[in-house]
Amino acid sequence: MNTAPVSQPVSIDLFCRVIDNLGDIGVCWRLARQLAAKPEVAQLRLWVDDLHSFSRIQSEVQSGLQSQQLQGVDIEHWYDARQDYPAPHPFVIEAFACEPPETMTRQLTADKHVWINLDYLSAEPWVQGCHGLPSPQANGANKYFFFPGFVPQTGGLLRESDLLARRDTFQQDDAAYQAMLNRLGVAQEYIQALLQGEMQQMFLFCYPDAPVLALPEVLSTLKQKTLLLVPESVAQGIPDLEQGHLQVQRIPAVNQADFDALLWRSALNIVRGEDSLVRAIWAAQPMLWQPYVQEEQAHLDKLQAWLDTGNLPEPVQALHLAWSSADQSGAAAALSRCLEPQVLRLWHQEARAYSAKLAEQADLASSLLSFYTQVARKR
Repeated sequence: MNTAPVSQPVSIDLFCRVIDNLGDIGVCWRLARQLAAKPEVAQLRLWVDDLHSFSRIQSEVQSGLQSQQLQGVDIEHWYDARQDYPAPHPFVIEAFACEPPETMTRQLTADKHVWINLDYLSAEPWVQGCHGLPSPQANGANKYFFFPGFVPQTGGLLRESDLLARRDTFQQDDAAYQAMLNRLGVAQEYIQALLQGEMQQMFLFCYPDAPVLALPEVLSTLKQKTLLLVPESVAQGIPDLEQGHLQVQRIPAVNQADFDALLWRSALNIVRGEDSLVRAIWAAQPMLWQPYVQEEQAHLDKLQAWLDTGNLPEPVQALHLAWSSADQSGAAAALSRCLEPQVLRLWHQEARAYSAKLAEQADLASSLLSFYTQVARKR
């Protein structure tokens, strides 16, 4: 997508409703910080309806405040009874059709504002035809559809300008890695084994219906000792255990920076949802992705569309489909094949190549600013 620079600094309102799995606020918080850090942006207000849930991924957020500033972002509590909504900024981003307050949207006009609906990430082909299309509103303003995606004909993916450099540095920095593991309460014997190359780290972050018992079935039989790190609120069906060459350890909820760092150091990342998918792509390590379950197995169509954007080995594709179909025996059989040396080597190569290919495209924040400029110039 064309990324022409914004001619004058623009102020932005970004609206987000927090959903149960925190994926929406995870995306919006990353996007807010990336936009606010750009010289083309004068001010960014992030409107959030559930600050308590927000604080679960960013502990500095104070849930009792109506207004606060953090990391260059003005955070505003969005709630129905609020009376002092200000005039909207020139650029309004409505995340995931969250319906901003009418007291603000009724002030939006086609000649003074650019209003977009930032949609969910999808690799399905129809997205390219809908990206950037206007939707006339009752007040005369246009609301534009804006789709993140995996090809240049979409809005791209969230990626900080220095992200890959920070990844490469952390992967070589054992002191920083050790400090993170200590913060997470990982047992000292496992930390030392990881640092000495006697054990490999894997990370599990899945939805409740994932066939998690396939993991100890396979990982416990590997020659390489494995430490599987699992957030406390995830995969209740898999116990803390030491079985064969597998050790499972629970870790507390982590902020976004530590989440990225965990992915960077894991030999296999098992992740769920859209935000985690993108972060696992940038980690450039073998990964297993589980989309959010939808009716009539629509999530499998979404999964297949994403698989079609890369060149993963056939056993890895089979693993993805079994994992997202809650097929424990199929997932175990496919995972065993994927961890065979020849397939694992190809999986590594594709993870690195796929990450590098997508990094050549414009990132989502830059694409949003470019889109604003293009629309504003036509007024």
